[in-house]
Amino acid sequence: MYPLFSPQSLIAEGTANYGIEVAFPGSERVAFERDALYPAAGLDSSQASTYADIATLVDRVAYAGNEAARRYLNQEIDRAAATTWLARYAMMSPARAEQRTRFFDTYRSYVINYNLGKDLVKQFVESRSDGSPDGRWREFERLLASPRLPSGLRVSH
Repeated sequence: MYPLFSPQSLIAEGTANYGIEVAFPGSERVAFERDALYPAAGLDSSQASTYADIATLVDRVAYAGNEAARRYLNQEIDRAAATTWLARYAMMSPARAEQRTRFFDTYRSYVINYNLGKDLVKQFVESRSDGSPDGRWREFERLLASPRLPSGLRVSH
């Protein structure tokens, strides 16, 4: 257990998000979602690959949300401008963008833990693995079993 607003949250959220890739490497996630989750939810499983492709593209603009949060929390822009920014650059619907600004109000800079945390964990694990799914899994387990600060995830090039 640790306080929500602690440096450990960056690693916790990062491992949670990157852990999906470790548990379901390559096309395994789409296959699992298509074959198990979509039917269980009553969704059209023929759209699983399309949804995955769109989710990948949306992930590529996720840092736009971090920038909106930074500007909003630094009072450089107001809620309306942050909502517009999120809709334009983070591909959110206006309603979702408005909801996200309320998240900023409540959780402040916590928003960076999801994408930045995932990217730091991914770089850390992949820089130490042989690139195979088993190698990534072993390094991921080592990370989870070893207490460290976010600064300990830095990968030197």
